[in-house]
Amino acid sequence: MNIIFRTLLAFYAFCLTVISLILMIVTLNVDIFNKTSTYLVDNILENPSSTILLFIVELIFFGLSLMFLLSGVKSDKNKKAISKFNNTGEIKISLNTIENIALATARKLNGVRDTKAHVRKMGDNVSVHIKTIVMPDVNIPALLEDVQRKVKKSIEETSGIMVNDIKVSVDNIYTGYKSRVE
Repeated sequence: MNIIFRTLLAFYAFCLTVISLILMIVTLNVDIFNKTSTYLVDNILENPSSTILLFIVELIFFGLSLMFLLSGVKSDKNKKAISKFNNTGEIKISLNTIENIALATARKLNGVRDTKAHVRKMGDNVSVHIKTIVMPDVNIPALLEDVQRKVKKSIEETSGIMVNDIKVSVDNIYTGYKSRVE
């Protein structure tokens, strides 16, 4: 959930809490209910500008209610997997699986010491971003082209999912030791 959605939900919940509290008080005391309804009819609904303002507020609450209702029904299942259909049924391959295929392929190459991968769904295809740590004294552009070519081929042959693009970046050069903190 993004911050705007959460803010709207908090505001909506606060308003509903206040309205519920007022309705509970009015329900317990019939005299307050009579005075409130008389005031509403005589002072607010008689004035056209107040009626329009009240309608706009009601419309906003209706829209928020509809939005929250539909957000609860909406499913996020397909965001983390790619579905393919064949004559037998449905096949789902998770983005995590594709990420692991990319990592395994990249780590097999000479000159690559460590990798991290991130896969994004782009329709029925994927986009892959790989961060690497390479060995020293290696031709980095040639190595990264080899990583792109082999990872793309491996993902497409293994999973049957087309790769839109592969971005490879070098985070560091492997030095063979870790620095100590003193």
